[in-house]
Amino acid sequence: MPIIQWNVNLLVGIQEIDRQHKHLVQSLNRAYDEFREGKEIELAFLQELIDYAARHFSCEEQWMKKTGYPKLEAHREEHAHFTGRVVEFKKELKGNGKVSVELLWFLCNWVTHHIGETDVEFGRFFDVHNISTRRDKTGPAGGDA
Repeated sequence: MPIIQWNVNLLVGIQEIDRQHKHLVQSLNRAYDEFREGKEIELAFLQELIDYAARHFSCEEQWMKKTGYPKLEAHREEHAHFTGRVVEFKKELKGNGKVSVELLWFLCNWVTHHIGETDVEFGRFFDVHNISTRRDKTGPAGGDA
């Protein structure tokens, strides 16, 4: 049973970002399944998560910058918070060798909230921005001016 169910509510509407989000959700679900089976979550998983998140966050932020998204700085702060917390969990895992349920719930809650609310909000902005840009180029009715 997945900890996060991938569904249309998590779609941003930008294929590249949606593909990355789906990959992230699948990775978290695999880690959760292994945890439920009694397997230890390894440091390598957290390092992969940190590395993947860095690439993904950079991609998202580039899209936001390109479209002039007004909440880019707040979004960057959320990304930094996520990375900081995962680094803290990684240090804890190094120290005591155990992954807490707190880590899994943090990941689940953060990803669900961040993608389902914050990123989806950007997706709506992106849609409106694209419609406005197309209208600006083709005239107010969307046809040739």
